[in-house]
Amino acid sequence: MALDLVPYVFMIFAGLTVGGAISVLVTKEIVRSAFFLAFTFIGVAVTYFFLESEFIGLIQVLVYVGAINVLILFGVMLTKRKLMGGGACE
Repeated sequence: MALDLVPYVFMIFAGLTVGGAISVLVTKEIVRSAFFLAFTFIGVAVTYFFLESEFIGLIQVLVYVGAINVLILFGVMLTKRKLMGGGACE
């Protein structure tokens, strides 16, 4: 008897995707939040692969993880912000 592991693997990836989405909301640091967002996007792409829609999964990785998330990280890195001690960055 062959044990069908596909539903169990899908449940694991779905749980990790939901956990990543909750971590985006809970995390106070924006860079960590962006990394959790990338993790969530990858989880959604894996869900598309499970649904046998490989093209949409690949587009999900290329557009959202590759472009949108990098754009968010560049926006965070290029933005001036004040330090926690009250002094300004120079």
